[in-house]
Amino acid sequence: MTHETPAADQQPTPSVSNRDRTPTFWDRWGELLLALGVCAVGILVVIETQDIRVRQGVVVSPRIIPYIVGSGLILVSIWYAIEIIRSPRTGIAAGEDSEDVDPEAGTDWTVIGIIAVALVAYTLLIGRAGFVIASTVLFCISAFAMGSRRILRDAAIGLVLSATIYLLFDGWLGVRLPAGWLEVLE
Repeated sequence: MTHETPAADQQPTPSVSNRDRTPTFWDRWGELLLALGVCAVGILVVIETQDIRVRQGVVVSPRIIPYIVGSGLILVSIWYAIEIIRSPRTGIAAGEDSEDVDPEAGTDWTVIGIIAVALVAYTLLIGRAGFVIASTVLFCISAFAMGSRRILRDAAIGLVLSATIYLLFDGWLGVRLPAGWLEVLE
């Protein structure tokens, strides 16, 4: 068996990954459209928040969190658009190096499918079983999809989180969440 050495003019071509390429004109326009879309969602959240009814005697208005989220979306989208315009040749390549993500890894469709099932279960349960139970089930199924096999621990964490959120919104902010089966206890 003979080993042939490549000729001087036949050098191997290096593979170009996503990290090594300069963003194209269309990559940057896509990012600007994303910034515009996030800004539009933020504006919609702020506008629609005005329709939330506020009960008399509530210490903190239930509008405060949506206003914060909507304003945050608007500010982040503007910041992102300014960054894109200021540095048009960076972006895709620069961002991937700073993330703890393998850009070459494929999508895990099993996890996405299980979480989709969890969301369907949530929509079916929230009206009948109530916010606390539906959110606990959503938390447990999502944790299982992401690799946790400690079902009792996940159920306890989900229950504590959802009960705390329920009490915070229903009691302190005055936002009525579906009580479901827990309505008997009230």
